[in-house]
Amino acid sequence: MSDAEPETRLPETERLLEAAAAELRRERRRASDELEALRTFESRVRSVPVEEPSHGTAPRGNGLLVSPDGGNRLADVRAAYEETVMSVPHYAEEYGDTYPESVREEFNDHLAVALTEGECFNERCKRALLSAVADAKSGRRSLVGAVDTERESLAEATETLTAIAEELEEISTVSVRRESFGQLDAYRNRLGVLEGKCETVSDRRQTELFEQRRSGWLPARAPDIAHYFYQDLDVAHPVMSVVADLVEVIAALRARIERAMTFCHA
Repeated sequence: MSDAEPETRLPETERLLEAAAAELRRERRRASDELEALRTFESRVRSVPVEEPSHGTAPRGNGLLVSPDGGNRLADVRAAYEETVMSVPHYAEEYGDTYPESVREEFNDHLAVALTEGECFNERCKRALLSAVADAKSGRRSLVGAVDTERESLAEATETLTAIAEELEEISTVSVRRESFGQLDAYRNRLGVLEGKCETVSDRRQTELFEQRRSGWLPARAPDIAHYFYQDLDVAHPVMSVVADLVEVIAALRARIERAMTFCHA
């Protein structure tokens, strides 16, 4: 830094935002793989014939468990599930659970019991399973759409914040003691403009987080899209973190420039 001025720390804007983009690419790939796996599973379930209970066998539990001789069809369903849903490339890393655990998490407790402890894959069980698969597909489609929306938002924020960071980098190299009062005032005004751009990004981001939460697709355990998508990063809100860092840099540069202005005679 020139003129023995203290160095202004500039944030790793590009690195952090690229890491966020990489998380979104991974999330979309995984959601797309799971959606395709569910589609294939659905097709295979439709081809599995239903069975009827033996004469005199009454339904028990939730009404889906009926026949004492229907194990083969349930085995067909299990094989289809394990060869599709449980065979996506990231399954072991992301989930790593068993078939009973997986169908309970993917569908619901009643259907999981019917598929893992049932005695017959009857018409009612098949309808319930196909309905649950349809809901699961809808959830994945919503997730893919949310990822795409977030990717667009992140790309827009990245373009703006990267440009701000680059301009701050240039301003940070200015030899302020050699500049005229008018030029220093121009730098100060420019910092105000850049700060306003940061505030615009921040406000837009807050609105988007609120709208995504209102959409209802997020799991209850995730407070917002940032926590859901970026949970593996060092920060839960990469865009807001970069904004905060840039605003801090702007404040430091403004203080430096205004200090130089008090001693400026030209």
